[in-house]
Amino acid sequence: MNKVILFLAVIGVTNPVWAVDPIIGTWKLNLAESKFPATEVMPKERTEIYRELDVDLIEFEATGTEANGSPISFKATWPQQGGTVDILQGGNEETSYIETLIEPGDWYVTVLQNGKQVGVIHKTFSQDGKRMRQTYTSTDAQGNPFERLSVYDRQ
Repeated sequence: MNKVILFLAVIGVTNPVWAVDPIIGTWKLNLAESKFPATEVMPKERTEIYRELDVDLIEFEATGTEANGSPISFKATWPQQGGTVDILQGGNEETSYIETLIEPGDWYVTVLQNGKQVGVIHKTFSQDGKRMRQTYTSTDAQGNPFERLSVYDRQ
């Protein structure tokens, strides 16, 4: 009996290592809860999908419609433990990203333009895993700091 209790205790301690990061899934932008600065226009709709790939990668895909009607189409991958983002579709040559995993459910994304840091996105999740908050901190074209809050609901 003591061996069974010890085994279950070890499983309970190591289980977070086996847990799937709450980022994995399909997320839809909640326009009513999101707050964009006056210098930015909120998209009409946006969906983000995060998938675990067999090769220890996370695949990210964003789709939707910008406020002006143009389509949103972006696809990228990065190592599950964090690292340089490999842009597969969309984006531009000047912008790159580095994903940093603090712990499952707590990600920082460093946004670089021509190799220089221009912003940081902090992704966090509600305790029940049904809501993702992305806080983007940067500066506008005039050098004024701003913050954008994008709230996503799990689908």
